Amino acid sequence: MHSNFKVGSQILDIPSNRGQRRFALLLALLIIVISLAALPFGMKNLPAFGPFLPIFISWFIFGDLLTAFILFNQYRASGVPSLLVMSCTYLFTGLITALHILTFPGIFSAEGMLGADSQTAAWLWIYWHGGFPAGILLYLFVGKRHPKPLTSKSEISMYAGIGLILTIAVVYLLFKLSTGWNHLFPSLIEPRGYWRVLETGVGPAVGVVNLMALVMVMVRFRARGVLHLWISVALLALLFDILLTLFAGTRYSLGWYLARINSVIAATVVLCSVVNEVNRLFIRLSDQHKQLLESGKQLERANEELVRLSSLDGLTEISNRRRLDEIISWELVAPEERHTPLSLLILDVDCFKAYNDHYGHLGGDHVLKTIAQTISREVKPFFGFAARYGGEEFAILLSGLDARGTYEVAEGIRLTIAGLGIEHVGSTASREVTVSVGGYCLPPFQRIDEDEFISLADHCLYEAKNGGRNRCVVTGWVKEPETAGVKPRLAD
Repeated sequence: MHSNFKVGSQILDIPSNRGQRRFALLLALLIIVISLAALPFGMKNLPAFGPFLPIFISWFIFGDLLTAFILFNQYRASGVPSLLVMSCTYLFTGLITALHILTFPGIFSAEGMLGADSQTAAWLWIYWHGGFPAGILLYLFVGKRHPKPLTSKSEISMYAGIGLILTIAVVYLLFKLSTGWNHLFPSLIEPRGYWRVLETGVGPAVGVVNLMALVMVMVRFRARGVLHLWISVALLALLFDILLTLFAGTRYSLGWYLARINSVIAATVVLCSVVNEVNRLFIRLSDQHKQLLESGKQLERANEELVRLSSLDGLTEISNRRRLDEIISWELVAPEERHTPLSLLILDVDCFKAYNDHYGHLGGDHVLKTIAQTISREVKPFFGFAARYGGEEFAILLSGLDARGTYEVAEGIRLTIAGLGIEHVGSTASREVTVSVGGYCLPPFQRIDEDEFISLADHCLYEAKNGGRNRCVVTGWVKEPETAGVKPRLAD
């Protein structure tokens, strides 16, 4: 039968674990053992404690109404009709219990409030203890007949309104029956006590309804879900509440006090289980949130590393051509905002093919790495940007230097590389590895195309190589107007 009662609600779908079932079984055994052990002594009178009943009843009302509120929100989220029935059941119990304490003689007034008489509170107790199992039976019926959740928000809201109105209407009708129309029903309270609840058969009938609801819940769900596990415990506690009350006979007897304790258990076990599951869900969500944040940080680090690797040359580990093109584009996109000159140097390793042929590609790779590290180190004091341009060529971007300053930086790099003393027997320019450098200095605010800018620097590199290699040629803007168009300078 359980398989026919599939729903999409979170609370209904939470399975009970072994620990919860063991705890529920232990609590059920305690209820049974203590209640049965106290039953022969249930009529024993104990000291009357006036605040006892309002304190306990207040807790019943709080527990029932809060449970109704939580279950109602679950219905709104899931659209499962049976959850609305259970929510209305707890709302009914909370409202009836509130009316019961207000009309109870000797609590707020001698006869009870709201036009109550001597029978009102007793009948409201009957409606309270009979209404809850009746609501559970209705919950089981609706769950079997309408297992699929509602999908329309308008339908969910409409049935919620209907359920609320019907619940309040039933409570009002029963209240009227227990006040203005209770003469139509047998008296349950007499000076000697409330034995007539048992003698008239009204109390046993309520107990039978409760037992029926308990058996049906246990048979249908077999304690597989958290909610149904604790509903079973609540119905069991309510059943022994009824049994102890019937055989206690009077207020402030041992059975009467124990019955009230069972009422507390019945009113709170479902609430506690729901709150516990919500707390466990919050803890799981908190852990998942932390994991998500950590995953986000790892993903961010991975993305940063990916961006870094995509911008680096795999061999030399300095920026690659793609990154160079991005930087140049950024610098040239808004020339009206560029207040300083911009220089581009292109370096070419002299006779590098001959070096590879003689020393092998591993040797050539070592030379390229060494030169790349040297260039990066040399341009740092000038806040320059170095990149591998392609093959044995490198490029440098410098800002704030005119053609003379750019030439000095280029010459410093050339001399440093030559000073490394890396043997190169196949070079026509020197017995060591050297570089030729060409550069162009763009004046502030000047608009120029990226390809044209590179072409100007490349043309200077061509002049340096044609001039014998191992030298620098830099042209472009200088600070002194009279020296604009400065003659290309060659290395000594």
